[in-house]
Amino acid sequence: MSREGGVKIIFIFLFLISSALGVGGCDQLPFPGGKKEQKASPKPPPKGVPPKATPTPSTGPVEEEKDYVYDPTGKRDPFQPFIATQTPVKPVGEEVPITPLQKYDLSQLKLVAILVGTGEGRAMVEDAEGKGYIIEKGVYVGRNFGKVKAVLKDRVIIEERYKDYMGQVKAKEIVLQLHPPGEEK
Repeated sequence: MSREGGVKIIFIFLFLISSALGVGGCDQLPFPGGKKEQKASPKPPPKGVPPKATPTPSTGPVEEEKDYVYDPTGKRDPFQPFIATQTPVKPVGEEVPITPLQKYDLSQLKLVAILVGTGEGRAMVEDAEGKGYIIEKGVYVGRNFGKVKAVLKDRVIIEERYKDYMGQVKAKEIVLQLHPPGEEK
């Protein structure tokens, strides 16, 4: 045998040994042909014996969970928008006749004149069509039952009452300026 033939036989012999050792270790790999590692599963308790509650380090004995029931009393509906839901509150106890001024939104009315003297002040507002109306303290103005709270020398203060998203009655003041900023005098 020649030297080259002996080296080839040694390499073939080493290859076969390493392949045999590699295949022998495959029983622990998750291949379809390899053996699967079996884990010890806990034995189920015998029939007729209730399961024991095992204490946990932070809570003590484990209790059965109760079904949670949502109680919406006192909470707002999460599917209703809370920004735009302001319903006007009609005055209670007094009969409010609907006037032509209550057909318009306050943003459609323009304050054009104010008359302040010794008595209560009066003001003149103009609607979108150019028709003028005289208002004074206590007059209802606008669609949301706004009531004139004060007539001052340069502005008129109107108070509107509304219900918010929680159903609480709130008031907001709207000011009509005689000469709004940006408008020429």
